[in-house]
Amino acid sequence: MLRVLATISVWFLAVNVIAAKDDPPASVGIGQVFEIVGAEGATAAAPASVGLSVVAGDLDDLRLIETTTGTDVPVPSQVEPGEPPHLWWIVEGELAADARRKYRLERGEPLAGSSVTIDQRPEAVTIRIGDASVLQYNIAHVEPLAEIDARYGRSGHIHPAWTPAGAVVTDEFPPDHAHQSGLYLAFVKTEFEGRTPDFWNLLGGTGRVNSKGVTRMAAGPVFGEFTTAQEHVDQSAPDGKVALTETWNVRVWNVGGTETGYWICDLTSRITCATDSPLRLPEYHYGGMALRGAREWTPQNVTIVTSEAHDRVSGNHTRPWWCDMGGTVSGAKAGLLFATHPDNFRAPEPLRIHPTMPYMVYAPSFLGDWEIAPDAPHVSRYRFVFHDGDLPAETANRLQGEFGKPLTARVVSP
Repeated sequence: MLRVLATISVWFLAVNVIAAKDDPPASVGIGQVFEIVGAEGATAAAPASVGLSVVAGDLDDLRLIETTTGTDVPVPSQVEPGEPPHLWWIVEGELAADARRKYRLERGEPLAGSSVTIDQRPEAVTIRIGDASVLQYNIAHVEPLAEIDARYGRSGHIHPAWTPAGAVVTDEFPPDHAHQSGLYLAFVKTEFEGRTPDFWNLLGGTGRVNSKGVTRMAAGPVFGEFTTAQEHVDQSAPDGKVALTETWNVRVWNVGGTETGYWICDLTSRITCATDSPLRLPEYHYGGMALRGAREWTPQNVTIVTSEAHDRVSGNHTRPWWCDMGGTVSGAKAGLLFATHPDNFRAPEPLRIHPTMPYMVYAPSFLGDWEIAPDAPHVSRYRFVFHDGDLPAETANRLQGEFGKPLTARVVSP
């Protein structure tokens, strides 16, 4: 088991530290007091962060103290280096709209608490909370079973993904569509240097997405994450040619568990042209960030509902902020929530929901032609919630809302 401190320098979805709506972000120093103010609607066990004004060499002995009740209560926290560095923690319990939690930063041994840990092996990296596995990212090429065409083998996808009770809510190499494995990102209809590689349908042999390995990891009491490198290879070019390079930042928050019945994973994809040539994406009905649900979720025993209360038929190619898919896994109800971020291109993107298979994909190409240009990286963010039982719509709305508009903090003492 590899337990590492935060090493990633790029942070995302951090909570802004603001003194007023239009003020620039501020940073907190030793002894300063700052507060979290509840957003519209109640919040429960949500991550928060604050910028730090301390120098990089002083990041190892910071202690976060909650002072809301007038009694000092140490809170587990985790530092993420950067410019500026950030301190992360979990705001526990319900926080109603306009309610306040106050905190102070001081020197001292950080409160440890339970931790998110990372297990890295040559073939895969697994994130765990306590003794429970949350997800596995496949670094090495995974070969399908003998009865499935070897061309469906792949890397650079997440499978399995587990619920707190241990149910596996993703699938790998499903017999009906063996190219749909776990959580993956690929484009279908493309144009690149006069060719038309298909990175989705692997059997055609014109394109594929490969993992190039894990480049950074971080683990601690608040979150565990890793950053990957991936390549979208145009196999229709002589000797193959990399059209796109991509990084994934996959972060699992230390919230949920058996008490709430869910885990939360946030995934940020950053795609860059590998050459001076753009990748053009003509209008098409699918392609993008996708998931394949559990094999037991047949049309007869799967339930699909969107943020607009559509089902798998009426919800196809609508533009929901989230979609929840669930059914029986090994005799118990489990599910997988898929949510998009308001900063994404064409958000909320149209969602392709297959009428018979447990798969869906956020597909910006459905709204018309677009391209990934050499001077403009394509960044997209998604939240996945792996849950036991049913996930109430109000909980799904809250989790997506906190993803798109995190809690804000403001300094209240100089």
